[in-house]
Amino acid sequence: MTRSNGGAKPRVLLVDDHRQVLETVSRLLTGAFDVTSICDSRTALDTARQVAPDVIVLDVEMPELDGFQICRALKESGLSIPVVFLSMHDSDAHVSEALRSGGQGYVLKSRAYRDLARALDQALQGRCFVPSLTSLFRVTSGSGHAMQLHADEESFLDGLAAFFDLALRRGDASCVIATKTVRVGLGDRLRARGWDVGGASGNKRYLVIDATDALNRFMRNGLPDEDRLAQIVAELDEYRVAVSEGGAGSRLTVFGNMVVSLSADGNAAAVIALESLWNRLTSGRPFFTLCGYATSCFHNGVPHLWSEVCAEHSAVSHASSV
Repeated sequence: MTRSNGGAKPRVLLVDDHRQVLETVSRLLTGAFDVTSICDSRTALDTARQVAPDVIVLDVEMPELDGFQICRALKESGLSIPVVFLSMHDSDAHVSEALRSGGQGYVLKSRAYRDLARALDQALQGRCFVPSLTSLFRVTSGSGHAMQLHADEESFLDGLAAFFDLALRRGDASCVIATKTVRVGLGDRLRARGWDVGGASGNKRYLVIDATDALNRFMRNGLPDEDRLAQIVAELDEYRVAVSEGGAGSRLTVFGNMVVSLSADGNAAAVIALESLWNRLTSGRPFFTLCGYATSCFHNGVPHLWSEVCAEHSAVSHASSV
């Protein structure tokens, strides 16, 4: 967690027109954060200047000025303070508007107890936090490297199927490098959505690779080999150009959960090395990569594994099961 003011708790400015919400959320955050709360949206800008918070939490719907207007005003005034929206609205349109207005994160009020403190931590580190994979897809138009944490694989697969449905509808080339349960479960869900995936006659823009086969190809002495991984990246880029509807100007949407196998083997060093190498090798390529992490990956007692994994990603999301 960032400590921008000499090691003290990060300062949070909380803006919501409902007094009960202010009190509830303030109690939730007090302990890890130094909270200032106001219910008058018209004074938000002046209060931000006076308090100099490290991060701001904004409601979306408020009288006089809504959260989007406040966020834009903050940016236009030169106050470069990360903003996390806290809202009852769960539509992707609201999430997209929140990030377009300059927000760093979006948390549903129904999940505030689970997600808000973590979303603030991510915003303080310069990363984006979004509430679902479909909202993540809609706010990412170009390349990127994101992760989603999940506890229950079934609910995670439901979200992943919606994510790949959007990618295929957009014309992206897509690739799934995953364990058997994910490959089968995702394929079943996409077929239920009308996509012909799997088998020799399946959709040419949907490539499936077994996670173990991929690991065997590039892992050497317990760590990923950069040259071998670079060859895989080059092959995926050739596949993107060959099959996607946009040709050379298209995007490749990739999902991978190889890290789950590495974590189960206790090889945290390989997890971090793989994420770091993937960042470097895909830099400058139109790849949008989503990494799936089960909560069990962080139950092995490895210090700082969560923070190091997050550091390799530009956006983070939690499945509904977390």
